[in-house]
Amino acid sequence: MQTLKLNQFLKILVSILIYLSFSTLLYSQAYTHKYIDSMLIKVNEDLRISGRKKELIDLNNKFCNISKKQDYKKGEILSYINLGNIYATVGMYEKAFKYLQVADENLEGIDDYYLHTKLYQEYGQANYVIGLYKKAVKYNSKSIYYGKQIKDQHDREILSLVYANRADFLRESNSIDSSLIYLHKALEIKPTPVINSTIANHYMLFAKNEDSAQMYFNRAFSLLKQREYWDPQRALTYFYYGNFLFERQDYTSALDYYIKSVEILKKTRRVYQIPMLYQTIAKTYKKLNNASKEKDYLERYAKLNDSLGRVRDESINNSVDKITREKEKDDIDQQNSTILYNVVIFLLFFIIIIVYYVYNKRITKKRKIIEEKELETELLMKKMSVDDERLVSLARKNDPLFFNEYQNAYPELVGRLLEINPKLSANELSFCAMIQLGFSSKEIAQYGFMQHRSVQTKKNRLRKKLHIPSDVDIYFFLQNLNSK
Repeated sequence: MQTLKLNQFLKILVSILIYLSFSTLLYSQAYTHKYIDSMLIKVNEDLRISGRKKELIDLNNKFCNISKKQDYKKGEILSYINLGNIYATVGMYEKAFKYLQVADENLEGIDDYYLHTKLYQEYGQANYVIGLYKKAVKYNSKSIYYGKQIKDQHDREILSLVYANRADFLRESNSIDSSLIYLHKALEIKPTPVINSTIANHYMLFAKNEDSAQMYFNRAFSLLKQREYWDPQRALTYFYYGNFLFERQDYTSALDYYIKSVEILKKTRRVYQIPMLYQTIAKTYKKLNNASKEKDYLERYAKLNDSLGRVRDESINNSVDKITREKEKDDIDQQNSTILYNVVIFLLFFIIIIVYYVYNKRITKKRKIIEEKELETELLMKKMSVDDERLVSLARKNDPLFFNEYQNAYPELVGRLLEINPKLSANELSFCAMIQLGFSSKEIAQYGFMQHRSVQTKKNRLRKKLHIPSDVDIYFFLQNLNSK
């Protein structure tokens, strides 16, 4: 009797296993490509911003396997990119780069602008976090190139993140004006709390414009009302608002926002951003004369920063290895194309000789005319060069004669500036002259005996008075005005 019950149990168990296997197969096949995309983009993003690492990894591994079974390359590649992002976010950079490289290998030969944009965006961000800024900018440029070619308006929103990342990279290299331009580009595509708060932070730190900073912070906090509390966007907004309060010497309130930011970053596992906050909190406690807390947070900073530093070093080595592999691949491709290149060059050279022989007389005549014009141009450029050198020399000496000489050399440009705004002072026109002659903000500050911050402030005022759009560089604006 017991044997019979055992056999019945085994039969039921086998039936259940067969059913589960069959239903799992059907279940995996039931997913449409559109559904897979929504899981790997929308659901993935929801889990990512709440820092649910385990669920994220499970989701992407599951749909990576399903995509492989269905031979759906986009789903497979999206999974690898997402996994790369997850591991980079929690500081596991070596693993992050491995997944991104797998995605890169699978993407070869596939024409999908969104995937290329997303991959290079993640590559750029990962390299930026480990300190490889030049590589970060290079990948970011590729991401922008592909992002601009995305047709679907919803998919195109990824450009907002790409532009915001570029603003971070440019700020790191002290290209402050350009950084603000890209922040506004990101804002136009998709307004988010963190972009608004980053712009607010820019106005507070670099322009010393509290009113503009407060306006963008108000927008950021308004957008945060629509989001969950445990959101990295909230963490960064709180950090920047803490900076705002710190600048206003409200250290107690600033500390409150910094600590809230750390709590959210821990909850959402944004580990690589926490050392900077520990350091800032220590600085705030110093202002509050709390030496014990200052020491505590400096120790936390040192411990976590050293830990992440070791991981960064390993990732940098892996990244360098990838560069070497790419170079070796390029060398092989170069060797394979050398013969074809030489054949093309030979044919072009042969054609040039024939054309030269047939039209020799006409070419000789034209050359004579060109040489005469080139001579005139050369003489004119020499004169202009001498004039500009004299102007530059006067500017460097802060000579009172500088602007009078500049007016004589560029009367039309000065006239056009006054047409735009007749109320421009001689000092403002002289400032425009130095920008047009190619002086950097640092040089203007040095030769004009002023602070670099004052130069930025004067540039902002000039923008308003000359109605220069935020995405146009003042130097190029003046050059275009001069060439009219």
